[in-house]
Amino acid sequence: MGLFKEVKKPVIKHSAADAGVSTHRPAYIAKTAPCIHSCPSGTDVRGWLVALAQHKAYGRTPEQAIELAWRKILEHNPFPAICGRVCQHPCELNCNRKAKDGPLAVNKLEQFVGDFAIAQGLRAETITPPRADAPRIAVVGAGPAGLSAAWHLARKGYTVTVIDAAPRPGGMMRSRIPRSLIPADILDAEITNILGLGIELRTGCVVGQDLSLEELQRNYQVVFFAMGLQKAAQLELRAGSNGVAALIGELPAEPPDIPAEEATEAVPRVLNTVSVAIAQGRAVAEAISAHLEGRSAAQTAAPAVIRSESLKLDWHPAAAQRVDGGAAMTEAEALAEAARCMSCGMCMDCETCWMYCSKNCFVKLPKGEHYKIKLDLCNGCGKCAESCPCGYIAMN
Repeated sequence: MGLFKEVKKPVIKHSAADAGVSTHRPAYIAKTAPCIHSCPSGTDVRGWLVALAQHKAYGRTPEQAIELAWRKILEHNPFPAICGRVCQHPCELNCNRKAKDGPLAVNKLEQFVGDFAIAQGLRAETITPPRADAPRIAVVGAGPAGLSAAWHLARKGYTVTVIDAAPRPGGMMRSRIPRSLIPADILDAEITNILGLGIELRTGCVVGQDLSLEELQRNYQVVFFAMGLQKAAQLELRAGSNGVAALIGELPAEPPDIPAEEATEAVPRVLNTVSVAIAQGRAVAEAISAHLEGRSAAQTAAPAVIRSESLKLDWHPAAAQRVDGGAAMTEAEALAEAARCMSCGMCMDCETCWMYCSKNCFVKLPKGEHYKIKLDLCNGCGKCAESCPCGYIAMN
């Protein structure tokens, strides 16, 4: 992914026309990579792929880079090993690399990263340590949405209890997706990682039978009913008695059962629902934490999506071999595949702008901080923007 070693700046000759001064000046403007834009769970796909691809440049071992990639995925999605197996991967369908030699195998890379974390016994960390005075939150439903919501709330220091009528957690991932797609040990390992944040789990507990709604409202400040594999309900925050805030939704009819060991034509619909449910759980967690903290839920507009026509595809060498189907990736295959990422819309320290600038406007910063532009030296020639392979520089 570019030149990541100290090199002597080459002398680049310019024509007399380059001497003119333009009123336009370069600026670093981040864009949204299409893989991120199309990810159902909102994962920073570009971020964790670059962590793998640039591990040598940052002085990290492959193992350190894979762990970093895993932790970046966990910021949005606590189920990388599962999503790497069942997500319908719209990130790949929209990958800009397909305009050159085919999209990245993001699904297989995510599975590799998730499986690595399980094999190494890696454990997640909270963002905010558990607080003794934290509001108690109940999540009814231990499927991907409920567990995702519980995960994000627990990471923020909230006390969370997950309640489910089934004898084991997992929801549709356990009961409606064949074990040939999600092995039991993979499912159990990722759920164990979630519960490891201190989340209490109560299984075999039917709300309305073993636990009344009155008890829920009395014992918890927030109750989230995670409906599972059903039509998305319209959810809203309501202020209840004694300061209780309940997240309530209408429970739609239960869909027909799908045998756990048999794939059916209904399975693709189920698989697609996993990533969507994870995203919904994260959105609900953000709404709950915003409500409890007396703030508005974060609604930051994402930068514009960058497409392949705004990139310099010829700058990137064609892949000698692409990973398609077959068995799980090896470490070498994973790192080679991640190196195909073009870091669409974000600097990857390739040094192209620095090399092409005849006015020495670009100053190298410490690794990870990229470059500083000295606009007082710039004549607005635009060669930096023209040569930027990832479309990060714009002339304004």
